[in-house]
Amino acid sequence: MALLHLKGITKNYSLGKTEVRALRGLDLEIASGEIVAIMGPSGSGKSTLMHILGALDIPTTGTAAINGKDLQQLAESELVTLRGQTIGFIFQTFNLIQTLSAQRNVELPMIFQQVRRSQRAKKAQALLERVGLAERVHHKPNELSGGERQRVAVARCLANDPDIILADEPTGNLDSESGQSILDLLKGLSRSDGKTVILVTHDPEAATIADRTVRLRDGRIDNREQRPGDANA
Repeated sequence: MALLHLKGITKNYSLGKTEVRALRGLDLEIASGEIVAIMGPSGSGKSTLMHILGALDIPTTGTAAINGKDLQQLAESELVTLRGQTIGFIFQTFNLIQTLSAQRNVELPMIFQQVRRSQRAKKAQALLERVGLAERVHHKPNELSGGERQRVAVARCLANDPDIILADEPTGNLDSESGQSILDLLKGLSRSDGKTVILVTHDPEAATIADRTVRLRDGRIDNREQRPGDANA
C-alpha cells in the first residue's frame, strides 16, 4: 500500500459568486522513502495539493489517504494528531519564533506531543548537531544566516520523527550553496532514514534530487513520471 494515496481528487473554492476548481480529478500515489518533486506554474494547484498531502485540507471529492487513513473520515482532532505525529513541515520563510533559541524552536513540536522537558532538550540538541548546528543551539534566528535558519527548520520538522517531510520551496530564500546543503540534507533523510520527502518547488535544480517529478497544470497532473535531470523538459 502506498504511504500517500490520492484518487479522483477535486478541490473547489468559492470566491464570492465564482467557483474556482483548483484540482480536477487528480490521481497520485507516493511510496514510503520516495522523494517526489511537485512543480508547475502559478495557479496550477501546487499549494492546494500540498495542503491535502499535509492533511491541512480535505478534498471536495475523491479519496485522500495517509497510511491507509482516509482524511475525510477523520475528525479534526484526529487530523491534528496525524499532522503532529506523521508529517514534518519545512517552509520557505522558515517560520521560526524570533524570541526563542534554535533549541527551543526545535522543541516546540515536542511540547504539543507532551514530551518531557529534559527529553525535549536532549533530542533538540541531538537534531541540531545532526544538521550541523551543534555550536549554535542557543542562538536566536536573527543571529543565524538564512541557511542556518533553514537547518533549524529541518531539525524542527524531525522533532516528532515523522514519516513524511513536506518541504514548501525550502531553498527559495537561500543562496545556491546554502540551498544545495538543504537539498543534500533532505536527500540524506530519505536515503538513510527512509523518510518520504515531498518537495514543492519552482526550482528545476532543487527537483534534481527527486526520484520523480509530478508536474501540475490547471489542476491536473501533466507528467507524473518525469525523472531526475528532465526537470526542464
